[in-house]
Amino acid sequence: MINILIIDDHPIVLEGSKNLFNNIDDMRANTENDPTNIPEIVRTTPYDVYLIDINIPGTSGIDVGATIRSLQPNAKIILYTGDQIEDYYSLIVEKKIHGLLSKTVTKEHILRTIRVTMYGEIVLPTSFVDYVQQLGQPQISKQPLLLNTREKKILQFVVQGYTNSAIALEIEVTPRTVERNLSRIYHLLNVTTRTEAALMAKELKLID
Repeated sequence: MINILIIDDHPIVLEGSKNLFNNIDDMRANTENDPTNIPEIVRTTPYDVYLIDINIPGTSGIDVGATIRSLQPNAKIILYTGDQIEDYYSLIVEKKIHGLLSKTVTKEHILRTIRVTMYGEIVLPTSFVDYVQQLGQPQISKQPLLLNTREKKILQFVVQGYTNSAIALEIEVTPRTVERNLSRIYHLLNVTTRTEAALMAKELKLID
């Protein structure tokens, strides 16, 4: 039996995700919407696989996964996202996670990914090959960060001290979208706070 914990801050999403495993004989799923409970859960009732939303307010699925693996080194971490999964391929190369899923994939794809992960293998799209090939190519610039236009704007506002809500109003998106973009920015800069991101942006001259 594969025991799975689904971690997401949206109760409706959690319920829908859990229902995917109904009547699946070799899997049992539970849910958790508060990331602060994760350390205690891992210590008392560890799971085989942790299916984690990348974009969790107040933290990120990346950080939650790191916390889990620090307490349970053999845990299998699969992240899922509504963003482009290509943005997170580096986490697989760095062996920080075991799999990536788009929120648009089918139930069959999710089940196959979990089963394959338990065997120590990875399900990846063909675009991952292109990513790996790019890693082996000479870099024209020493700066590997690839921030898109929206991320650069958000980083500029972070440096100026804007809140997520204020940034959302400025660029006409939802606060949730700002949170998702910040999670990727933090990962690219290898930081965990807004202050660190602002300092790194100035040091690397990422903003005008």
